Amino acid sequence: MLSQQHMDLISSIYDLPLQPDGWQAVLDQFAPTINATGSAIMAVDPHYSEHHINVTTSNYAPELSMEYNKLFGADEKVNYAKIAMEPKRGFITDMESLGMESLEEQANLPAVQWLIKNFGVRHRAASCLNLKKIWMDLLVVQFDKDRDYPITDHERETGSLFLGHFAKSIELDRAFSVLRSRFDGVLTALNRYHIGIFVLSPNGSVVVKNAEADRILEAGDGLTLSRDARLQPRGDTERSELKEIITRAVSTAQAQDNRAESLMTLPRRSGADPYIVEVAPIRDHGEIETEFNGALVFVIDPAKTDVVSTEGMQMLYQLTGAESEICKLIAEGMETDDMADARNITRETVRSYIKQILHKTGVNNRAQLVRLALNVNLPIDPAAQDE
Repeated sequence: MLSQQHMDLISSIYDLPLQPDGWQAVLDQFAPTINATGSAIMAVDPHYSEHHINVTTSNYAPELSMEYNKLFGADEKVNYAKIAMEPKRGFITDMESLGMESLEEQANLPAVQWLIKNFGVRHRAASCLNLKKIWMDLLVVQFDKDRDYPITDHERETGSLFLGHFAKSIELDRAFSVLRSRFDGVLTALNRYHIGIFVLSPNGSVVVKNAEADRILEAGDGLTLSRDARLQPRGDTERSELKEIITRAVSTAQAQDNRAESLMTLPRRSGADPYIVEVAPIRDHGEIETEFNGALVFVIDPAKTDVVSTEGMQMLYQLTGAESEICKLIAEGMETDDMADARNITRETVRSYIKQILHKTGVNNRAQLVRLALNVNLPIDPAAQDE
């Protein structure tokens, strides 16, 4: 059961994409909710060096953390990489990940002895956050040295309430950190991001939108703007659904709900692949206004293939060379017959490749594959274009 204190913390997590200096303060708030002595969050992105997070709670001296990493970092990396590949979020203790059954065996580990002596902690647990495996991120918690048990079921359940929100905040931070690094500020650089972006006020009206958002609205192909500046899908059912998920996102930002993100599709008048709409909470204390609690809406146009790249997906999802080529053609919007002609293979072979690609990437259709490709390769202008 979520308390008001829990919801206040969840809402604070959505400050972080626009206020990345706040990570430590949020972790300081999070650790006590599951009786942990401390906590850390790590995100390593092989695609974008601009996206990197390595923050601990304020009770750990940075020089000691550096010493620990120097002594035990190699072993930790192997263990954490294993946890990062888990198919579901959920806390795994160090004893579980290392296959240990006795407390004595765990206590004899040199790393644990160092932690007890220098940080006063013994048991640790970690959870993966990014289920798409595009980058590696983990939330780690540490418990007091005097505890003779790793983590309780109640502590696992309570901690799990926050995992989806940490994951979503890091996902948003990924795009914003690249924008922040390449250009001056985030909101002023949104036109460099070739996905439709709408920042909505608490009442649901659009207060900021980028050039791609303007293009989508001007097309009038399933999404327009009402007279009171609200997003207005074409159909009544979609209009009602979008209104509901925007309301929930705003409520989460205001510490009144617990929804990390919502997804929906919007049919188009032209018959093209539906728009993919993603709605998440967003909070800000400076770029938009002093105290802002609203919603962030991404609108992806699968038909806009010029910004879609499937580079890197072959390695991430173990696609064969032939599957990688077909994946690229799917993302470009080619039909089965055209792909068969382009590759000089039969339609049945193309269908077999498509089935394997969807299975390996964990998506169900072309629109979802495009969304995944845009997550792997952010459609953001290179910094050189700003010169």
